[in-house]
Amino acid sequence: MASETGGVSLGLPDVFYRRLFSLIPIESLDSVLGELAAVWCEATAAKAAYLVQFDQESLELTAGLFRRSQAEADCFTQASIRIDQSRSLTEQARSIAEQGRPFSLISSSSFHYIAIPCAQISLAGVFLFSNQSSNDLLALSSELTEISRRLLTQAWETGNRQDSQHDDCHTCQTEVEQGKTIRQRVLPSTDKLEAMAEFAAGAGHEINNPVATIAGRVQMLLKQETDPERRQSLATIGGQAYRIRDMIGDAMLFGRPPAPRPTAVNLSKTINDVQHSLHEAIQDSGVLLTVDLPGVPCLRADETQLKVVISNLMLNCLNVLEPGGQICISAKEKIVDAVPMVHLEITDDGPGLSEQEQEHLFDPFYSARQAGRGLGFGLSKCWRIVELHGGQIEAETCQERGVTFHLFWPLDETEN
Repeated sequence: MASETGGVSLGLPDVFYRRLFSLIPIESLDSVLGELAAVWCEATAAKAAYLVQFDQESLELTAGLFRRSQAEADCFTQASIRIDQSRSLTEQARSIAEQGRPFSLISSSSFHYIAIPCAQISLAGVFLFSNQSSNDLLALSSELTEISRRLLTQAWETGNRQDSQHDDCHTCQTEVEQGKTIRQRVLPSTDKLEAMAEFAAGAGHEINNPVATIAGRVQMLLKQETDPERRQSLATIGGQAYRIRDMIGDAMLFGRPPAPRPTAVNLSKTINDVQHSLHEAIQDSGVLLTVDLPGVPCLRADETQLKVVISNLMLNCLNVLEPGGQICISAKEKIVDAVPMVHLEITDDGPGLSEQEQEHLFDPFYSARQAGRGLGFGLSKCWRIVELHGGQIEAETCQERGVTFHLFWPLDETEN
């Protein structure tokens, strides 16, 4: 991301992660190339970014071009591309790319070529048109290269399968109760979230290593630095590196969470413990919380992970409510797919969900709150934990007000 002085800051900002994660599951190669080109251009403050993917068997070039002066990416496919094997790989890449779009028509700035290694693709890379030095652009290139590699690989695999694996995957379903209230059920897209989890686990590990190196070097330099201004600059760099580390840590926990250690857990006691831990937040918010749990039997759960789920769902409600708002928690036994479960409902009377929130509600890095106030991992983490316990989670919103989170959790049958 460009600073006010034109340089590139350390670490890919959260907003770009949210944009790239929203591409999963891959729907079309054009959408991936266009958004990737836009992110490369904006994150590196380049004049233009030209992202190319070439298939040597079909001699077909597919590309996305984004210019800072334009609002949309230009995506296109060019067939019958010629290859000059006598040239170096970089020269070949340029020759192939210019058969799609001549560089002289893209920008007058010099260009930097960054290869994106994808085993299944003959050639993939990005041309950044920028007057900045290569060293300035390298600050984010490794991070963006790895993300681009994973997305392009998934796009290639999706295109080659030529199936419609997501046709039956509905994230939203509409229900009308006796012709009166229209209720919208928001379901996690399992295929999408599983793809995101795999992406986060792999990318997180590779990003975490250079971030740890940066943070470690900063600490070494701080021990010897006496100049106040330089110490402040180093502290800022270290703080941002630790912020990236924490974000990547959440991503890795989402991608590869610890296996649950289920035992018989008393739901009433668990909710009381969560309520006690959130006492200050509930009191400061001015929200009325009511709990109705008549004789609910024990759940089969990892108690710590169950508390994480309930805490995140309650915080999600608290974050949208004005003073005087209400949160109601209730539970009852229910048979779901022949499995005895507890149906836990957490309801608020807040403003409900917009169409965008319904689409991305369970996505990692997505947050409906003001940018910078949260990474948006709460609900995706809930889905991950619930899935590992063999449960289900969904949200429900209606035209008037409010959201209800439905949590279906297996009972502990050994207690029955």
